[in-house]
Amino acid sequence: MAEQLFLYGVYAIHVHPLELQGARWDAEYQITHRDKAVQPWITIGGNAGFEAPERAVDAARRQAIADIEHGAGIPKPHAFP
Repeated sequence: MAEQLFLYGVYAIHVHPLELQGARWDAEYQITHRDKAVQPWITIGGNAGFEAPERAVDAARRQAIADIEHGAGIPKPHAFP
């Protein structure tokens, strides 16, 4: 599965799955604004991972949105929804 791009307000969320041993999956995500990273790549999934790459990507997308909503060191532009 290739890297996926999700838009959220003025931010872009880049997500790609990482295959683990034993048919398990993690995912990495990065949040950008105007093609500049506002958060480094972050891996989610842990030791157990997810059973499908789609679930790993969805979990990473949801975590990235939560990071944006709760700040997480991400500057909010003046016109954020």
